[in-house]
Order: sequence, then structure tokens, then C-alpha cells
Amino acid sequence: MGCPGEFELELHQTVTQAELEGVFSTNFGYQIKGINLRRAGDQRYIILLSNEGEIYDDRIGHGDRFRYIGEGVPEKGDQPETAANRALKEATRDLIPIYFFTSVEGVDAYEYEGLVDVMNHTYVNDGERMVYRFEMQKLGSVGWDEYTDAQATVMTAADDDPPLTETTAREQTTRLARSSAFAKQVKRAYEDTCAACGAARRSPDGKPEVEAAHIYPKAEGGKDRIYNGLALCRLHHWAFDTGWFAATDDREIILNDRTDETVPEEIRALEGTQLTVPEEPAKQPSSDALRAHRELHGME
Repeated sequence: MGCPGEFELELHQTVTQAELEGVFSTNFGYQIKGINLRRAGDQRYIILLSNEGEIYDDRIGHGDRFRYIGEGVPEKGDQPETAANRALKEATRDLIPIYFFTSVEGVDAYEYEGLVDVMNHTYVNDGERMVYRFEMQKLGSVGWDEYTDAQATVMTAADDDPPLTETTAREQTTRLARSSAFAKQVKRAYEDTCAACGAARRSPDGKPEVEAAHIYPKAEGGKDRIYNGLALCRLHHWAFDTGWFAATDDREIILNDRTDETVPEEIRALEGTQLTVPEEPAKQPSSDALRAHRELHGME
């Protein structure tokens, strides 16, 4: 049936189009380029091509992050919301495998860069027309099984996984895939709604504002686990991370009284209210994570 599932390629392996089609059990019938939306059973997946040449303006570079321009012929004006562009937009929230290859126009050679994730998208004027601009992240994972393993790790219950910090070499090597799964699962668990203020704002093209926040910070080694996450709007993500407010074990919001700075009014309004959390216990923030956040900011 083809992908997702067990995978035959290795990172940075170069294949011909025929070999690529053999891996995915498909037949394009034309030179493969751009965004190719496919199906394996009920699972959608995308074969994404960066084709270096005169037509495309994909800025890949050499790091883990890159920009990808959506589908649409320049001569036809603004890029429309095609099924392919829509699928990449939906990949910011949904679990859609995206297999990324780079190539040079006119050369039958495709280098496999592994799975990638869509971190953000905008619809902007590039000086000539409106285009979809996707901010992408290479995950360092070869196949979808690796990603789903990372997703399962994110969803581990607090009782089964007590340490708040990463401990194993395996956790370090799968960090990019796990970070991607963490962001998606936290925002999905909170239904794209801020746990502190209840805001569910969206951009003009429907993109949720909320962000996935670590309760015990990533900078301190905090784990990508659902019990160590909160969905917060941008203002309250900043306020939580900087220690303007925290939450008790009972999830009551408390303010930082160890500062001479004036509490912003938007933060003061939260005092004494309750975090809104998912109904499913396994997806709720753990008391250990909330306590560690309070201790970190001197609020325990």
C-alpha cells in the first residue's frame, strides 16, 4: 500500500524517481515536483519536493528550519487554496506525514531529507502576488513509525513517567520529532483554547493563536510530555514563562508577589481563577510539574 509505515530509505539517500515511486507504491506519470498529497488507507501523507531551478523560491539552506512556498503557477496570479496547500496548513495541527526530498530541475536524482513538520504558515504578498509561505522543521526522523513512537512518548501518563527532565540518549536523539508531537497534542487536548483566560482567537486564515507551553521549562530540561504542557495564548505564555503567574496543585492561578514591578492588568485579572484543563486525567497537568514551576520562580 505504500507509506506511512515501515520505510525503506535512509536519511540523505539519493534515489531516482522510479525508485522513489517504488518506495511509495505510486506512479506519478510525470516529473515529480512540489507538494504531492497521497493516501495510504485512511492516512493522508505528503511527498514534498524542493526543486532548485528558475521556477521555485524555496529557501532550504543547511539548517533544520527552512521556508517553503506553496503551490500555484506565478502566471496565474495569487496562489489558491488547493488541496495540497490546505493539507500543509492543516499539518500545523494534524498528524500528517510529510516526506521531504530535494532535487535539481531536470536531474533525475532526489535526496531524502527525512520527515518534516509545518511550524507556521502565512498568506503574504511577495511583491508580485499573494503566496502561502510555510515555515518548516526537519525532524531528523526517517519514517512515520519513528514519529508515532515519539507521539506515544509525549502521551505517556505522569504516573508512568515521573521524572520531569529528559534522561536518556534516546530522548535526546528524538527531540525534534517529539517536540513537534508535543505542540500538536497539547493544542489538540486544549481544543486550541488558552488554559488561563479561555481565549480561542484565530488569524484571518483560521490559524489558532494558542501555543504549547512547557510547565517545567524546556530550557531547564523539561520533558515533552502532555502532563508537562499547557495551551496558552501568546500573552499568557509569556507571562507564565517569565513567572508572572503560576498555579497551585489544585490549578488555582496565583500571582508573583516577589517583585517591585507593577503586575500588568491583564495578568492581575487571572488571580484566583482556575486553569481550564482537559477532562481526560492523563492529559491534565501534573502536580509535580506545577510545583516545579512554582519553585523555579520562587512561588512555592
